[in-house]
Amino acid sequence: MSRFSEYEWHEFSEDEVPDMPPGPHKKLKIYADANIPRIVIEVLRATGIPTESAVETGLSTHPDENIYQQAKKRRRVLLTMDRDFWDDQKYPLQKGPGIIFVDIPPDQPEKAIAGLEIFWVLFAKYFPLDYWKGIKARITEYGFVIKCHTWEGRISEDEFRLMDDGKLLTRKLR
Repeated sequence: MSRFSEYEWHEFSEDEVPDMPPGPHKKLKIYADANIPRIVIEVLRATGIPTESAVETGLSTHPDENIYQQAKKRRRVLLTMDRDFWDDQKYPLQKGPGIIFVDIPPDQPEKAIAGLEIFWVLFAKYFPLDYWKGIKARITEYGFVIKCHTWEGRISEDEFRLMDDGKLLTRKLR
């Protein structure tokens, strides 16, 4: 595939799926920021995703940095609706526990659940906890963006969108 075409929308193919090394891998575990609606946490738990929340651990009024450090300490991926966590200047990729930023307002939990469902089915359930360090995902109602470092040390961003006909489209953003 030419470099130019990587930046154009195209149908995602199985050839683009990275190989996962064999071995036992830890299942994805979530630490939910205080801005994640309770119903979203309940749905995650109902699907079997181990989820703790800042509200339940008494950190709901703590600054972002404390929430971020708590996710790292608990070895969980941070789930948030706070755009600040997408900023690599404030929260660098290489130092993070893994961040899932739901780019949907907290007063629209049904859209957040729909976006997380797409993300789970197409990506997260195949990506074990030990692979999340240094990765960020931005979830929308219709798809997601994955941001990580390449082997060459550059930042890579790839967008994925599920179409009404069931096709998964992707394009490279950078």
